[in-house]
Amino acid sequence: MIINLNGEILDQTTAKIPAASPAFLNGFGIFETLRTYNQKLFHPEEHLQRLSQSARAIGLVLKWIPKRLQKELEKTLSLSDNPESHARVVVTQDDLIIYVKPLKEKPEYYYCQGVELVSYAGHRSMPSVKKIGDLLCFLANQHAKARGAYEAVLVDPLKYVHECAYANIFWADGGELYTTRKEILFGITRDIVIRLAGECFYMDVSYRNLLLADEVFITQTSSGILPVVAIDGQRIGNGKPGSMTSELMKKFNALVWKS
Repeated sequence: MIINLNGEILDQTTAKIPAASPAFLNGFGIFETLRTYNQKLFHPEEHLQRLSQSARAIGLVLKWIPKRLQKELEKTLSLSDNPESHARVVVTQDDLIIYVKPLKEKPEYYYCQGVELVSYAGHRSMPSVKKIGDLLCFLANQHAKARGAYEAVLVDPLKYVHECAYANIFWADGGELYTTRKEILFGITRDIVIRLAGECFYMDVSYRNLLLADEVFITQTSSGILPVVAIDGQRIGNGKPGSMTSELMKKFNALVWKS
């Protein structure tokens, strides 16, 4: 792993933040996760724009303008020899921290056979903000892993689904594509998929109706589009990646892997 702390390249043993930092004591900070395709950062401008939006939402004054952030990000990335890289930009009240490490691609069978989700009761506070120390998402994801699932779908007190712990969610019914847009993190990959689809309807969805969908898939930076074939052990559609999901996966892969 390569770490850039306030413009200085350090290793894991020497990169430190103060013990009294509000980031450590109160979780006061924001972050963005990025990845490369063909060793190039994917939509860095959009990620850093969202970082700025998150900062404004919590009253965090950015000491680094987006252009400078991108320059530091690219500098850190250039020091790696990874086939593909996973990068995280963390901004606190006092510090900029950039982590770059090898990207671990998901197994091919995730895309061919689909993944399973489990439900987790909870709803993120300030969901449009990508903030550090989001314990709910961490616990939800741990819950999913403990049950052998890929990810957790968050179910609010009214039994509605808005998003997953670390992903946005889509579903298809009767040949139409749907997703949510209330109280969610507006994912960069989500936005690209909506554009690729050409037509997508926005709708609230209950947990029960989500289980009845013809197709379900999730989107996230690290994995792109992942078909969902079961939730809480209940099969979605015919239990295989659906035709609409497969077509969008083809379009997305053609876009991101182009030279």
